[in-house]
Amino acid sequence: MKRIVTPFRRPVKGEMLEVKDIEIYFCPSCGALLIPHETAKFIGRKTGERLLEVAKERGRISDIKAHLKEMVEKRMKAFEQEIREGKIKKKPDAPLKVFT
Repeated sequence: MKRIVTPFRRPVKGEMLEVKDIEIYFCPSCGALLIPHETAKFIGRKTGERLLEVAKERGRISDIKAHLKEMVEKRMKAFEQEIREGKIKKKPDAPLKVFT
């Protein structure tokens, strides 16, 4: 495998997302690509940021921080409901305040 630095381009919600200078590994013999875990996380974060920017530009959300806070609150409520319904079991070493 040969280490290369290349831009990453993907369409996201009708816009072309480009993350410059990502590190990947390429096999010249077979053409296989390997994206390291940290690089994949970085690309995911940049994609998420771009999705939020596009949503704001198109008027679907008015404030990115408020939208993220709302999404976290919704997920926490859903998580608490799953605990109440028994879909998620409490681990013996889990902090009690999470399950109150």
